[in-house]
Amino acid sequence: LGGLVRASKLTDWQRAWVGQAFNIFVLVMLLVVVSAVLVFKHVIVRRRQLYRWVRLSILAVVLVWLGWIAGAQLSIVNVFAYAQAIAGRLEWSTLLFEPLIVILVVYTALSLILLGRGVFCGWLCPFGAFQELLSQLARFARVPQLTPSFTLNEGLWAVKYLVVIGLAAVSVLWSMELGLLGAEVEPFKTAITLKFERPWPYAVYAILLLVVGLFMERFFCRFLCPLGGVLAFLGRFRLFQWLKRRPECGAPCHICEVSCPVQAIEPSGTINMNECFQCLDCQVDYYDDRRCPPLVFLRKKNEPTTIFFPNPLAAK
Repeated sequence: LGGLVRASKLTDWQRAWVGQAFNIFVLVMLLVVVSAVLVFKHVIVRRRQLYRWVRLSILAVVLVWLGWIAGAQLSIVNVFAYAQAIAGRLEWSTLLFEPLIVILVVYTALSLILLGRGVFCGWLCPFGAFQELLSQLARFARVPQLTPSFTLNEGLWAVKYLVVIGLAAVSVLWSMELGLLGAEVEPFKTAITLKFERPWPYAVYAILLLVVGLFMERFFCRFLCPLGGVLAFLGRFRLFQWLKRRPECGAPCHICEVSCPVQAIEPSGTINMNECFQCLDCQVDYYDDRRCPPLVFLRKKNEPTTIFFPNPLAAK
């Protein structure tokens, strides 16, 4: 009876959190794992196979559990909702009914301030994980990959910002309902939340984006995602630039630039952190003394040299 009385004193949103206790625990553990990978990246990326196993495992969990099972996919709709709450047009308590989304928003905001957009986009977005896992399968099957020139790639980056501006303008100048309709440019609701159980135009659109992603990794994330556009803009004010580079990066070495799956490394060797998904592929090469030219040089320089002397008896 005492438990019932205490439960009755909870507000509706608090009961929602209690009901999601297990999922909250799993999400917190997932965030701890992702944080640990990023903090101890200098250890993990030195072991290429370990890094690959860890990354693919996390992406699989993010897609299957966080996305399809828990339904916790951040969207531009969440950005609009929190913006309305900040402006006083929406009660904060309304947002608290989705505990997993609240936790993801807080974690994403903190990581955005510290490191930029890549923590969420590269590690915690279910649709992004979906694209990358499919891309890995495509590469394994030797599907040819399209690599636009740096100039074209840089121009295409701007498209997602135009999408954000368009959605914001429609929402402010016309109606929020129309803005939410425009937010369907994100296939998240179709491919993740509803698992393709929608009218065929939505399903075809989502599948088309995934198919294009087989030939160009994370096509939607790189060029069209309005949420990515917002995070990329806000990530410009991050506190840390934490991915390591060498003086040789870009001149003369271009190993990381070529291996970056989303072409976020400029010909100069500089990482464009606004477009980087922090997958850590470049860091794997950075520590690899069989791929990184400066390390290859040092390894060969320090290797003992074996001198062979002819055997005089062998000539007899």
